[in-house]
Amino acid sequence: MRANPEILILEDDAETLDRLRDHFARKRFHPLASRTASRAITMLQNNLQSSRPVLAIVDWDLSKAPDQSVSSGEVLARLARELADCLVIVYSQNIDAFQVRSQVQRAHPRAWLHDKRDGDASLLQRVDRLLDKTVGDLRLHEGTVVMHKPSGHEQHHREAVRLLVHYPAMVTFHSDTATKAVRRFGDWLTQHHSSVRLVSHGNRKYRLEFAAPETIPSSGDE
Repeated sequence: MRANPEILILEDDAETLDRLRDHFARKRFHPLASRTASRAITMLQNNLQSSRPVLAIVDWDLSKAPDQSVSSGEVLARLARELADCLVIVYSQNIDAFQVRSQVQRAHPRAWLHDKRDGDASLLQRVDRLLDKTVGDLRLHEGTVVMHKPSGHEQHHREAVRLLVHYPAMVTFHSDTATKAVRRFGDWLTQHHSSVRLVSHGNRKYRLEFAAPETIPSSGDE
């Protein structure tokens, strides 16, 4: 089963937004792209129970936004409050200003800051580093596909990506559909004799951990 991970992109410049949206679509993300904070919040609300972005890129200065009734700070506060497991990058040309840094940190204490003056390429490299994750014999390929390195087989579901991105932390899933996908991923790990296993902590909370050596069949057992 395939379900591409979502990425929220809030950028008030139409050309920059199109470039970022096209880039992440090519990498097999499902972009939730908006020029306004109000639209970004609506998309988050609409996806809150069905699917949730694994990453958000938020432009702090929305001076070109056609609707400025809602600020980027309100989007960050919503992400911090309701989507704590979403990785967040805030970028701006004045990100080094003390007032901006303070406002960002108040809205979302866990957000990473990035200087917009370094250009799109620098931002995309930052994203690649955040999503470059290897856990045991699993590797996250381009942020959207979990690969079992010994077999080369791939798992394309966003919930598998979410678990790998947040290893070793626990992840809470918010729908029956998501938890069913997580359990299928656990079965997939078992079928591939992975060195990593899925652990349930009840109440839709799961995490990945290394399997005990004696539970991993040797090549002669297959």
